[in-house]
This record gives sequence, structure tokens and C-alpha cells, in this order.
Amino acid sequence: MATIMAEAETRQKLLRTVKKEVKQIMEEAVTRKFVHEDSSHIVSFCAAVEACVLHGLKRRAAGFLRSNKIAALFMKVGKSFPPAEELCRKAQELEQLMETKRSQSLQSQDSLRKLPRLPNLNPPGVKNLWIRAALFEKVLDKIVLYLVENSSKYYEKEAILMDPVDGPILASLLVGPCALEYTKMKTADHFWTDPSADELVQRHRIHSGICRQDSPTKRPALCVRMKSQGCFLIFLSTCKLLH
Repeated sequence: MATIMAEAETRQKLLRTVKKEVKQIMEEAVTRKFVHEDSSHIVSFCAAVEACVLHGLKRRAAGFLRSNKIAALFMKVGKSFPPAEELCRKAQELEQLMETKRSQSLQSQDSLRKLPRLPNLNPPGVKNLWIRAALFEKVLDKIVLYLVENSSKYYEKEAILMDPVDGPILASLLVGPCALEYTKMKTADHFWTDPSADELVQRHRIHSGICRQDSPTKRPALCVRMKSQGCFLIFLSTCKLLH
């Protein structure tokens, strides 16, 4: 009985983690109107999903790629599920690009600088490359659902994907993130967040202080008035850009 309770708690913990990560990604999509592929939320989300997919995985499901169980699993699924087959091809191409870049970087730093920047090849991205690729190709939810529907072939009885309730819930949680559009562009919004209300008030006070440096009873010169108006226009333009 204690073992059954412990297994159930483990499944719930894995599911709660995925729910939290999905919520963060969806909130980022709403507030920023986009999600960058290198977002920290993507990294943590992929790690959480990978933990669920690997939970209770049968040893023989890993096949000969024991060092990359996710790759081995997806390759096996790809034999009978076309979306997974296409994903495997693209993921292997990415791995080949990474290996080529790594080999050339060892030869010389000059050759490394001449190579075009490859997206999503930072260390966190490499670790969860196959899950990330499935997410960006919008097939992660479909592959997980396929694993749920065929769970007895790949998983032990305690696995989260074997559970008749938790498995379908996990697959449904992935539908939202797979429906989003992800960007590789380094936009201004990627580096800056909207200024807070306090910051806007402080900027206004600084601007007002500059404009009131002259005596209130003395009419400012035309050039000073024009300069003040220009500062205010620049301030408004900056606010619009930051928004």
C-alpha cells in the first residue's frame, strides 16, 4: 500500500511541475505576445516534460541508444507514427549540425567565428534537444498522446503515461504550448521589459525638474522652450517603444 501511495505521489509531483511550466509559458505568450526559443521557461518546460516521458520507461524501449533514451524512444515510435518519424529526421539533422560545429571549433577559433550562429544549441537546449524539436515542430502533444494510447508497449505499470487519468491529462497540457509561435529573433522586447509605473513617474519628475530650472516669473527663452518640448517628445517616443 505504501508503495502504491509513493508511486501516485511521484506521478502527481511530475504532473504539477508540468502544469506550472505550462502556465509560465502561456503567461509569457500573453504578456509579451511571443515566446523566444531561448526563454528560460522553454528550458524548464522541456526538462519537466522529458522527466514525465522517461518516467517508468521500459529498459528495452531505450534500445541501443542507452545514452539518449528520448531519441531511442522517439525512433521506435517513428516506425509506426509518421509525425514522430519526420521529427526524428529533423532532430538528427540538428545533432549533426551541432557535431560539425563542435569539431570545427576544436580546430580553430577563427573557423568558429566564421560559422553562422545556430539557434537553440546552447547547453540547456542540447540536453533536451529532442523534446525542444518536438515542441517547435508542434508535434510534442501528438507524440505524447500516442505514447499514452500505446503505453503498455513502452512503460512499466507505475509510469505516469500508464495512468488512465494522469496520462491523458499530461497529453492535453501540451496542446497549448504546441499551438504557440516561437521566435528566434533577438528583438528589443527580448532584452527589455515594460517600465513600471514607479519608473514612469520618476522619469516624469526628472523631466519636470529640468523644465522648471528657470524662475517661474521669467518667461523661458524660445530655444529653451523648444528644447523642453523636444525632451518631452523624445520621452513619449521612448515610452511607446518600450511598450
